[in-house]
Amino acid sequence: MDYRLKNPIHEEYPGLGAASYVLALLFVAYIFSFVDRQILSLLVGPIREDFGITDFEFSLLQGAAFAVIYTFAGLPLGRLADRFSRRFLISGSVMFWSLMTVACGMTRSFGQLFVARMGVGVGEAGLSPAAYSLILDSFRPQHAGYALSFYKLGVKIGAGLALVIGGVLYDFYAGIGTLELPVIGAVAPWQATIMSVGAPGVLLAVLLLTVREPSRKALATNADGSTSVELPLSTVARFIWYRRRVYLTLFFGASMMAMAGYGNAAWYPEFLFRNYGLSKSEAGASYGTIVLTAGSLGVLFGAWFANQLSRRGHADAFVRTILITSVLTIVPSVAAPLAGDVQLTLLLLWPAEFFSASYIGVLAMAMVVITPNQMRGQITAMYIFVTNMLGLAVGASVLAAFTDFVYQDESLLNYSIASINGLFYPAAAVLFLYCMPAYRQADSEAGQWDLASEQ
Repeated sequence: MDYRLKNPIHEEYPGLGAASYVLALLFVAYIFSFVDRQILSLLVGPIREDFGITDFEFSLLQGAAFAVIYTFAGLPLGRLADRFSRRFLISGSVMFWSLMTVACGMTRSFGQLFVARMGVGVGEAGLSPAAYSLILDSFRPQHAGYALSFYKLGVKIGAGLALVIGGVLYDFYAGIGTLELPVIGAVAPWQATIMSVGAPGVLLAVLLLTVREPSRKALATNADGSTSVELPLSTVARFIWYRRRVYLTLFFGASMMAMAGYGNAAWYPEFLFRNYGLSKSEAGASYGTIVLTAGSLGVLFGAWFANQLSRRGHADAFVRTILITSVLTIVPSVAAPLAGDVQLTLLLLWPAEFFSASYIGVLAMAMVVITPNQMRGQITAMYIFVTNMLGLAVGASVLAAFTDFVYQDESLLNYSIASINGLFYPAAAVLFLYCMPAYRQADSEAGQWDLASEQ
């Protein structure tokens, strides 16, 4: 069967107001997801003390407990996003992970918290595959890149708010002491903090039901002009296999960036607390402010820079942007934890965070623009699967393993941070360099897919 792209010029898009409303709610949902995901990074000490666990065991709560189920659940949820209502899928996902975040605050043991974190992962897995698809079907092609980059700002804003708001909440509850709540019983300050950040998601889940489902755009069609929302899994698999150099290098290059990024996000507040003597709220506010500002500006810069390269005729503008910014990340990201002075460390963190965040929105666009609509949810889920299995599940634990097993000294956490940055960012740059020729070929085929010839 011959599949081709349905001409997007003749597609009807929602009005700008309606599209912006969709984007705003998805943006808030993405922020909430990262707040709920990253809040543990500020609560290392209290949780370790209550449960009597090591850095490595705590890293399993931050990474593996969430990431393994998150990545595996994303695969079937991505296929559902390509076939059924994306609005209902997103609303249900937000509701589930918010309730599971609250449940994290009710746990009484390491095992219970591990299981609850898995529940958070299941819920969050349903957001991005459906959100990417909704955004591209709501905004015209000339605006879609900026819209998707704006959505991806939620990564940095959510992670930053988790530290800033989390620090304030923890200090507030620590000042009160242990709470006694009906039914739940005794609630420690760290538990109250987690419950407080999870609860607002329930209201957001209800608001998401007010979103209107846009028609699906950029569908691969039959030679007779008919379209089918669902493509066989074998067709999807063949499409990816014929373009494996593009997709695999994008997936694994992003994974290297994610391993460094998640490792830094998980352990930088604790490094500032251990090595420089900052309080929990000071560490959260200092690092969180940099993530919020430099990280957010970096995401927007990536979209702008890719657009400038595209205007100059670079078909590989997205990948070229990621390559350049990953190289520029190496020096400040390695130097910052080794500076030996808190002010110099924080100063060097600005360019490190700015350039390391630049790939986030650009890479999302790099994938979806070379992929038919019927596969976008599944491709996004595969991307999440690979990057989070390595980034979330491995990144935080690799850094902790350096501290526990290589340097064997908790006070040398800064050397562990420098080590993973010096390892993963150069590896990412090499993969993106290798991707560029194949990406140019994939870009030339976009909109003219002939899946029948790939059987």
